[in-house]
Amino acid sequence: MTITEHPLVKKYLAAVARESAGLGPERRNELLADLEEHIAVALAEESASGDDEIRTVLARLGDPRTIAATALGEELPAPQVSRGRTLALLGLLAVTGPLTVFGPLLGVPALIGAIWWLWTAPQWRNRDKAIGTAAALVPLLFVVSQWVVPAGTLNFGLGAFVPVLLAVPVLPATAGVYLLRAARRQA
Repeated sequence: MTITEHPLVKKYLAAVARESAGLGPERRNELLADLEEHIAVALAEESASGDDEIRTVLARLGDPRTIAATALGEELPAPQVSRGRTLALLGLLAVTGPLTVFGPLLGVPALIGAIWWLWTAPQWRNRDKAIGTAAALVPLLFVVSQWVVPAGTLNFGLGAFVPVLLAVPVLPATAGVYLLRAARRQA
């Protein structure tokens, strides 16, 4: 058994880990590894082997709560993401497609709100947000193309119209599924 496996040292490190739960996992692991190395060096310098000597070295390092508070002061705590808010956003994104096509007066503001909400959410990378935004904008582009292209100018027939009409609700819903999986990967 190494000196850092002593029950007092383990208890001390566990207290620091518990108090620093607000740190990101990478930063918390780094803090604990640095602290364990520092404890090992301090115990070796003092030739500490007894419980009282170990308690003295640990007391000199400081209270676990103070160490965690200092580390938390250096780094903002990881944002807490509500699963309900995530699902509400993804549901809103999914309904914006049909809403934009069949009720643009309600759909366009809902789409703008959903995209704004998506870009302010902390649980996705910018790449995931861009993919979600692009898929959510397809129905709006479809509506705009119907206004811009005069009726009867382009006649692709029903065979070309049906896939486009199917893509309107499917793409935003697919983007929602993609973002849900991306959020799970990030967590």
